[in-house]
Amino acid sequence: MKNVLIAMDGSRESVFAFNQYLKTMHNSDNYVIAAHCAEYTEADTGVLSITQVGYDVIDGLLKEDEKRILSTLNDIESLLIENRVEGECIRLEGIPGVSIVSKAREVNASLIVIGSRGLGRIRRTFLGSVSEYVVHHSPVPVALCRYRGMGTK
Repeated sequence: MKNVLIAMDGSRESVFAFNQYLKTMHNSDNYVIAAHCAEYTEADTGVLSITQVGYDVIDGLLKEDEKRILSTLNDIESLLIENRVEGECIRLEGIPGVSIVSKAREVNASLIVIGSRGLGRIRRTFLGSVSEYVVHHSPVPVALCRYRGMGTK
């Protein structure tokens, strides 16, 4: 049995990557680890401070984030079940690219599958790219699935 780690953030790009994996690479002997790296709003990143907006506002933002994260995890779990894929949905914490590569090592993944939005060079320079980080730091092959919109086959 081979472990395949699929990076999932709930976006159309990650769902596209999941579906492409199923169509072109999935083997019934594979065990799929659908990994979601939880990301929080400004409340957890230091952009907002309690002195600026108050504890209740920060607490409310964190609760909204947690609700959104749990909903995304539930949606990802449903994809596995609906497609009868043996595997699990896991939650990662930290910097997404680093967490994905680290988890791939930890579970002895034979492949990482990840979607890409296809940001332009300038936006990627300033915002960074999770998929680019994973491609350059992964200890295993990476299947990078670029979503190109509704006409994509």
